[in-house]
Amino acid sequence: MQPVFKAFIHLANLPACQRIAIKRYLDWPMKLFFLRHAEAVPGENDTLRALSKDGRRQARDMGAFFASAGIEFAAAFSSPLVRARQTAEIVLELSNKKKPVKLQLTDMLLNTVEPQEFDSWLRRIKTDGRVLLVGHNPSMAEHVARLLDLPMASAIPMAKGAVACLRWEPPDAAKLKLYITPKHVSWVRA
Repeated sequence: MQPVFKAFIHLANLPACQRIAIKRYLDWPMKLFFLRHAEAVPGENDTLRALSKDGRRQARDMGAFFASAGIEFAAAFSSPLVRARQTAEIVLELSNKKKPVKLQLTDMLLNTVEPQEFDSWLRRIKTDGRVLLVGHNPSMAEHVARLLDLPMASAIPMAKGAVACLRWEPPDAAKLKLYITPKHVSWVRA
């Protein structure tokens, strides 16, 4: 994964005309950005756990990275749990400044959803652009691995705040286009 990341970093720093070409490449067809929520504070009530100070920084770094690479989302979905919603809101605030998108909360991004139910929901999303999906592990890693037709979810480690971008044209298996963690993008501070 490391060489792909380094190549993308260099591309993100290219002149505007070259970044436009990259943006077009990342736009077609549907691109799914699976983002695991950033670090949260510990707590008894799992549904109410908010982002920690480090988690807010992780989300800002990821949002700033998307903005610097010209990545805006056509649609955005989040688990209704506080830490996922906060991660999505921070990322969208930075990535979609010019073209705001309404964040949609959905139970489909909770860990309790069956794979077939998730896949059916995903197929109903109608957009040719980029789709942000903010959720939790282990389901985020499982969805990514399944769409890539990988045998094990551990093949794509979804660290807190990590994103996996998949190019997906059903019924074919998806293709991994980008995998980065907040550590990889800390050079672009918001």
